[in-house]
Amino acid sequence: MNKKQLLAVSAITIALSSGSAWAQEKEVTVWSWFVQSTMQKSIAAFEKTHPDIKVNYTYYNYSPEYVTALKAAAASGSLPDVIGLQPGSLTQQYRDNLEPVNERAAKEWGADWAEKVFPVNRKQMLMGNPAGDENYYIVPQESQVLCIWYNRKLFDELKIAVPKTYEELKAASKALTDAGHIPMFQGAADGWQNENVFLMLANQFSPGIVDKAQAGETPWTAPELVSAMKAWKGLFDDGVFQQGALGAHAYPTGAQLFAQGKVGMMALGSWWMQESKFPPPLSEFVQSMDGFDFFYMPPVKEGNKASPPVGGIDIGYGLTKNGGKNDAAWTFLAELTNGVGLQEALNDLNDLPAFAGHQPKGDITEHVKQLSARFMEDLPKAENQRFASPAVAEALDNALAGVAAGSLEAEAALATVQTATEKALAAK
Repeated sequence: MNKKQLLAVSAITIALSSGSAWAQEKEVTVWSWFVQSTMQKSIAAFEKTHPDIKVNYTYYNYSPEYVTALKAAAASGSLPDVIGLQPGSLTQQYRDNLEPVNERAAKEWGADWAEKVFPVNRKQMLMGNPAGDENYYIVPQESQVLCIWYNRKLFDELKIAVPKTYEELKAASKALTDAGHIPMFQGAADGWQNENVFLMLANQFSPGIVDKAQAGETPWTAPELVSAMKAWKGLFDDGVFQQGALGAHAYPTGAQLFAQGKVGMMALGSWWMQESKFPPPLSEFVQSMDGFDFFYMPPVKEGNKASPPVGGIDIGYGLTKNGGKNDAAWTFLAELTNGVGLQEALNDLNDLPAFAGHQPKGDITEHVKQLSARFMEDLPKAENQRFASPAVAEALDNALAGVAAGSLEAEAALATVQTATEKALAAK
C-alpha cells in the first residue's frame, strides 16, 4: 500500500470513528420548574464532565403549566427521562410512572447514602408510600426553610421593629399600608403558599400536629387546628395580608413587587436568597440581599411561641420509567442532586442542600453567608412541610380558600379535610 492509499485509509478510519462517537452520544430529557438560568449552569458543568451525554431541559412555570404538562405526558406515556418533583402528594401522583432509585443510589453513593440526607428530607422521601413500600421515588436536590422575609429598608424608614407578637405584626402591617406599601403579600390564589402559612400557624399551636392529622392519629377538627384555621382568617381580616389577596399569585406578581421594594413582608423561604444572583434591572438592595432579612411568624395567640422552622425538600427529581431505560438519565440525576450539578445550583444560592456536606462557593456577600448559616442551623430541626396525599392537599387548599373568602367556617372546612384524609388512608 503506497503513501497515498495509507492516507486515504486513515481518513476513512477517522471519519468512521467520528461518526461512531457521534452515534454513541446519549441524550437525556428533563422537565422541571427549576430556574432556567441555574439549570443551564448545572447542565454545562455536567456535560463538561460527561461529554458523551447531551441534556435537553424544558422549563415550565410550576402552576398551572408544569402540573398540566405532567398530567398530559403521563396519560400519553410520553414523560421525559427525569422530572422535577416535590415530595409527598406530587411524587405519589406519579409513583406508578417512576423507577425506584434505591439500588442505583446505593451503587452511586454507598449503602448508607440516605443517612447523608437531612432528617426531614429523608422522612419526606417516603411520604405517602403504600404500607411496606420502602422505595425512594424521589432524590432531593435542595432543601428549604419557610419564613417571613421583610424589606429592611422600608422597616427602617418607617421605624418598624421586627414583630415579636401578633399585635406588633398588625401594627407593622398598618404602618406599611398607611405609607402606601403592600403589608404582607399573600398569593392566596396559590394553594402552596396558603399551605405554607397554615403550617406556620398550626405548628405554633402544636408542633407536628399536621403530620398526626395526615396519619389519622389526630382529627383535623382538633382544637389546635381549628385555632390555626381561625388565625389564618385573621390574617385577612386584620389587614396583615393585602387587599385582593384571594386573586393574587405569589409568582410572578408578588415576587416582582417584593423585589421592587413595594412590599413590606412576604411568606417565602430560604430560596429567596437566589434573588441576589439575578441580573439587573433588580434594585441594588435586592442584588446584595442587604435590603432583606427574615423572621418566623410571631405567636398569634398569647402563650404560643413563634412558628418553628418548617420545611424540607424544596425540589427533587424522579427517574421515570422511560428514564429507567436510559443509563445516562440516572447519571445526570445523580450529578444534579449530589454532584457537579448541585454545586452550581448552590453557587447560585438557589436554596439549601438536601445532602449534608455541601455549601455554596464563589462570590457571596457576608450578609448572605449569615442568612444561609441561620437557615442551615434551623434545617435539621424543621417541621415537615409536605402532604402525603394529593387528595388531602387539595382538600386543605379548598378549605383554606373557603375560610379566607368567608364562605366556610373553620370547623366545617376542616371537616372536609378530615373526610379526604379518611378516604386516602382507607385506600392505602
